[in-house]
Amino acid sequence: MNLKKVVVLSGFVIVLISTTGRIAFAEDAAVAPIDQAVITSDQQSTQKETDMQWAWGEVTNLDHQANTVTLKYLDYETDQEKDLVLVVDEKTTFENIKDFNELKLKDTLSIDYMVGANNKNIAKNISFEKPDVSSPVPDLAQPTAQSEIPVDASIAANEVLAPPAPAAPQEPVPAVQDQAQ
Repeated sequence: MNLKKVVVLSGFVIVLISTTGRIAFAEDAAVAPIDQAVITSDQQSTQKETDMQWAWGEVTNLDHQANTVTLKYLDYETDQEKDLVLVVDEKTTFENIKDFNELKLKDTLSIDYMVGANNKNIAKNISFEKPDVSSPVPDLAQPTAQSEIPVDASIAANEVLAPPAPAAPQEPVPAVQDQAQ
């Protein structure tokens, strides 16, 4: 064979091999299509986690027929108190109480919820906050008596005040004798 034919044939074989490799890679990519179900489920789980919201507040209304609880809470974005109506369904879980029927007005609750169909807030978890009975809560509406001892603002909070000095002992007064004797 002629050297020229060998070089041309070798070049053709090299081009054929490199093209075949690229075709094989393209076929591999075509053989493994993207699984839309996996992406969709990942997106849904991420969406569910990000859609979960939380509120903490006091129960102001209970509707046992509609299975709703109204919660007065502080909206931290606007710094205003707002009312939130939440639907309790069979999937709602409870902490520190058995079920919806144990809720009472003025209970303090922590609620995880999601916005569902028709913009209804669906309670996913309701946690009853047990009141702390170990320490009495002062009634802030009633004025308290202030101390009559003036507070010296120059004394640091961590300084210990010395106890007052004891009064100097008084010497006994000698008895006066009657000089009429």
